[in-house]
Amino acid sequence: MKSESFATKRSGLTIFWAFVLALVLSSIVLSAEGRELNESFWGPYLTLKDGSTVVVNWKSDQGYIGGLNYERADFYLENEELRKSAREQEGGGLFHHVELDGLTPGMEYVYSIGKDSGDRGVNYFGNPRDDPSNFTFFVYGDTRTCPGRHRLVASEMALDPFDPSFIIHTGDLVESPVSNNWSDFFWAIKPFSKSTPILPVLGNHERNHESYYDAFGLPQGGGDYGEQWYSFSHGGAKFIVLDSNADQMGLSNFLEEREWLVEELENNTKPVTVVIFHHPIYSSVYSEGVDAGLADSWGSLFEKHGVDLVFNGHVHSYERAVKNGVTYVVTGGGGAPTGNLSSRFDFSRKAKGDSLHYVRVSMDKSEIKLQTIEVARINRDADAGRVDCNVDMTADRVVIDEAVIDVS
Repeated sequence: MKSESFATKRSGLTIFWAFVLALVLSSIVLSAEGRELNESFWGPYLTLKDGSTVVVNWKSDQGYIGGLNYERADFYLENEELRKSAREQEGGGLFHHVELDGLTPGMEYVYSIGKDSGDRGVNYFGNPRDDPSNFTFFVYGDTRTCPGRHRLVASEMALDPFDPSFIIHTGDLVESPVSNNWSDFFWAIKPFSKSTPILPVLGNHERNHESYYDAFGLPQGGGDYGEQWYSFSHGGAKFIVLDSNADQMGLSNFLEEREWLVEELENNTKPVTVVIFHHPIYSSVYSEGVDAGLADSWGSLFEKHGVDLVFNGHVHSYERAVKNGVTYVVTGGGGAPTGNLSSRFDFSRKAKGDSLHYVRVSMDKSEIKLQTIEVARINRDADAGRVDCNVDMTADRVVIDEAVIDVS
């Protein structure tokens, strides 16, 4: 339990930073120009290694073995001392991934990164509870091309009154996997990335490039670097992340991934299963409403093994569909140029285009509650040509869709 002094101080910090973020959002102009940007330094940003081990990541402007100091937040606020340290097991390069395990479940921590130890200021994060009976996570995707819009969505997620255990990105993080685009990405996620882990999915725009693997410390799974596809568990849920870029990966690699998926589903002991990959199986943008290849390869497995929920991106709109007992959610409103969309098939329960949004997912032992939060509407005339990202807008949080999935 947090001490009274900790709760009081932390509450004050929370109010202060919420006020600062609100001021920023009230006047934000969504342009990548005119902002401070250190292209050579990214982060820090958090990922998860196995659902409970937190990884602190960053890219430095010179090579060294990364390290950090850390401490429980209640002790730090009383004593202003970081007693513990952790270092990379190997390194000397620009990309750093320091794992923190053995943390107390549900406890808040403070850390500071640097060369061998911390020297770049103090950041907070809350360690996920060991086996929470209920928790919340956010899902969003397709943030390429327009970093200012992405920043607005990230800022709204940081201000959300629900405290997510982690945030999942459904792919197309960047326009192309070059350094400047990654710099824009890590600038855009700064509102939440120091304190909330992000778990990415490969989109077609990442091109399975080594820069993706350099940037993120992820759970071990399979494929390239053991991280092309992966899984982790949290609470009563199993999360399976796949690479749906069959045209980029080749048939043998795709079949290897399917074999891995079958094994994951057959050995799953969690009551809830969530699967995430970039390209939708079902979408109203398809002429027949379905990607027949993915439906045959993966969709049939989802139905056979009782998958509860599937998240996708790729289509820069929002759509929720239900097919043979599986709920499919396409969330592609993270900042990329948007498209118009309306429901055209019986399986589609809700569709909306021209919307910057994310999905809030709250899960307990009996149900999964989905709430889709629209951050801003996009003016179609201003977005013509799919290249104009310099659109002024203010955040306007609106729930555009809600659904409950019974998992009791």
